Amino acid sequence: MNDPVVEAAYREVADLVRSGNRFLLTGHRNPDGDALGSALGLALALRDAGKTADVVMRDGWGSSYAGMPGIGTVSVVPALPEGWTSRYDAIFTMECPEPHRAGFPDLLTGRVINVDHHPGNTRYGAVNLVDLPAAAVGEMVASILDLLDWPISKEIATNLWVSLVSDTGSFRYSNTTAKALALGARLVAAGAEPGPIGEMLFESATAEQLALERLVLGTLELHAGGRVATVELPQRFYAESGASPEDTEGLVNRARGVAGVVAAALLKEAPGGEVRCSLRSKGTVDIRAVATRHGGGGHRNASGCTLPGPLPAAKAALVAALSGALDAALGAAVEAS
Repeated sequence: MNDPVVEAAYREVADLVRSGNRFLLTGHRNPDGDALGSALGLALALRDAGKTADVVMRDGWGSSYAGMPGIGTVSVVPALPEGWTSRYDAIFTMECPEPHRAGFPDLLTGRVINVDHHPGNTRYGAVNLVDLPAAAVGEMVASILDLLDWPISKEIATNLWVSLVSDTGSFRYSNTTAKALALGARLVAAGAEPGPIGEMLFESATAEQLALERLVLGTLELHAGGRVATVELPQRFYAESGASPEDTEGLVNRARGVAGVVAAALLKEAPGGEVRCSLRSKGTVDIRAVATRHGGGGHRNASGCTLPGPLPAAKAALVAALSGALDAALGAAVEAS
């Protein structure tokens, strides 16, 4: 950490944690490994220190996270607990660049500690700890624990490992830094077991998930000379496969993994007719700019947004936007050469 503003925010969060006693924690809707891992890692550390830490999420998660330490204590609820603003010293929002991403309308009525690494974060909290170079929010939790001089147990290390490998693609993505790799070594030394955790996350798909993947991959289309890939998930695929919306994580990466593809999109038909889009890219292709133009956000190579339906219209608009992002990246490369 070299940014004095970020360093001050870390210290402020550490002081708040040290002096407080009761905390509520949440993450973004449809929580992934980073949202769950960072929230659970911090919650377990708070509990080990004798403090109260309750974790709530607006939506459920896929079966691959079922073995995470403490996952059974996470409540999936339609609203924050009644009277939460007086019952808790603060609420931590993990990996929520905007307040609405948590899915709780009354979030800003209490003291919010905004912990995130997205460049589009709107700084909506009473305290805003936004560390853009951090590979994952779990990495930020480790930094907070270091400031507090709190130990990292095997259970905490496991959750932070899930966070780290989820957001770095098991250390394959360009956000993998020396700091992230060093933290990975520390977590393994603290008891995280890469083999069993990897099996839990990446080698435990249910028959229903595989049936859904088969249906989704059957919609694969290539555009822009094979540089853009799209896959679709109409609502009927859930009934046909027996899978649930929580089982869609990672499907967009299958499209990005096609040889020659540098930008990919998974278009999911929502119950109200909207189309929720998960976007991924490689290298300098900035799909966050595409997502932002449609009211979404995220990282340069991993973002999301929502478009009006129906699916064919949403796909046409998105393919045009992604093709434009590819052309912009190519133009920038030519200019720089």
